Amino acid sequence: MKCHKECGYPERRWLQFLILVVICEKPTYGYELIKSIEELSQGRHKIKSGTMYTTLRRMEEEGLLKSDWKECKSGPACREYTITNKGESYLKEWLEMIIERKKMMDKLEEFYYKHFKEGKNENL
Repeated sequence: MKCHKECGYPERRWLQFLILVVICEKPTYGYELIKSIEELSQGRHKIKSGTMYTTLRRMEEEGLLKSDWKECKSGPACREYTITNKGESYLKEWLEMIIERKKMMDKLEEFYYKHFKEGKNENL
């Protein structure tokens, strides 16, 4: 799979992955992305606005996203981000990689419960 080389281990580009997941569901704005990612990650990822907008610009340069200015109900125009075909392909590859890694993690979880959780190997 091509994504193994480009994506690296999931933590390396995790923020980009989460952004693509959210935007694939619905085009949105930077501030909304910050809130959505915090909800999606159950509070584990609190993204600073500077980090978010730098990442969004980088993703646009890479062709994963595109943006357009839209009128906002509560103030000045906002930049709305949408996923590109390249972004959808990239997201699909990431998800396939995660599914494969989940299989391995499931086996490691079984190993854990077999050897450590049931009271075996208590001296370790």
